[in-house]
Amino acid sequence: MIENRKEWSAWVTPRALRSEPIHRWYTFPHSFTHQLVDALAEEWGLGGHDLILDPFVGAGTTVLAAKLGGIPAVGHDLSPLAVFVSRVKSTHYSLPEVQKAWNGLLPRLVPGNWDMPQGAYPQLVIRALPSKLLGAFEGISSGIGRMRCPEATKDLFRLALLATIPDFSQAVATGGWLSWVGKRRTKAELVPAFRLRMQKILEDIRESPAPCNGNWPVSCADARKLPEADSTVSAVITSPPYPNRHDYTRVFGVELMYGFLDWERTRDLRRQSFQSHPESRPDRPTSTEYFPPPRLIKLLRELKEAGVEEKITGMISGYFLDIFLCLRELRRVCKPNAPIALVLGNARYAGVPVIVDELTATIGEQAGLRCERIRAVRFRGNSAQQMGAYGRSPSRESVIIFRNGKDRVTNREGNPSYRRSGRE
Repeated sequence: MIENRKEWSAWVTPRALRSEPIHRWYTFPHSFTHQLVDALAEEWGLGGHDLILDPFVGAGTTVLAAKLGGIPAVGHDLSPLAVFVSRVKSTHYSLPEVQKAWNGLLPRLVPGNWDMPQGAYPQLVIRALPSKLLGAFEGISSGIGRMRCPEATKDLFRLALLATIPDFSQAVATGGWLSWVGKRRTKAELVPAFRLRMQKILEDIRESPAPCNGNWPVSCADARKLPEADSTVSAVITSPPYPNRHDYTRVFGVELMYGFLDWERTRDLRRQSFQSHPESRPDRPTSTEYFPPPRLIKLLRELKEAGVEEKITGMISGYFLDIFLCLRELRRVCKPNAPIALVLGNARYAGVPVIVDELTATIGEQAGLRCERIRAVRFRGNSAQQMGAYGRSPSRESVIIFRNGKDRVTNREGNPSYRRSGRE
């Protein structure tokens, strides 16, 4: 059931995306590359008559790779930042139109005209981009808003500006949270940094292939309750959050609160997100079908005995319920025998391994999917704190492959039984 695919190891990190045209416009941590999407699409024989779904769209790698390969795709995410980034990257642009708009914006980029910000911003944004620096970001945003060009072109410029925030922010993402640093960047430095981002974008548009027919929509939706109709999806390629306590509403808190949400709505998003961090308290769809598999019950007991905090054991318990609800939805929206690939990483707490991939395989079968195989592609080192206390114990990162076929139901004793889907 577990096979080694170490040659895929570079495909489950975002490192290569940072130099790839269009993909490099904005990247997320724990992303996979377009090579993974291309390899799976080729293996599964996907083409223009199919539809790929990514319910955790992130920075849009699956949707963009599908577009460049001429395969229809749709993406969803709860984060408005992820939806915005993915939508901008998967849109086709006219180079003359964008170049004309850019030439019109350049004369408005005058640092001497920017002073203190005029708008109301959450405290996190004010602290991360102090005084006149925030005013400079606001000045560029206002200039973009006043342009006479298509909204899609404006969004392209807005994406370049958002991608510039980490270069200037006093709040820097380190793992699953923000650390405060003493950067001394001035508003005068913002214009060259913004221009450099736009130069790369213009280069990528210039070199991008001719547009394919069709569209590649991205929208805000919850993977536990998808908008797709039954049996409409040909394949799924996605990566749910890992149960590693990383809270992306904090990692991208400055960007979210600068461009999309106020503090209260960011907090609401944090609570509704997949339960991969302790502050998640999602309002979930109901389920009478799910029960924790025996292996998960044993794991939770071991974690408790090892002294792991209750908020972490509760997070892990809720995480696998969310995995079940997501896989149940994928079973519903996928066509019979449709392949489903999930990129996931194992975790470790107090020296106790959390074998996420194997537990997900078990829960997928409970949800009615068939687990074909787990492809072990990479081993990640544990944190410095874990290493100091428990030694070096790398955690496996895997691609879990399911097929949607007969509904498989596992009883409470862990024995499988089958029932036929009404769609068969």
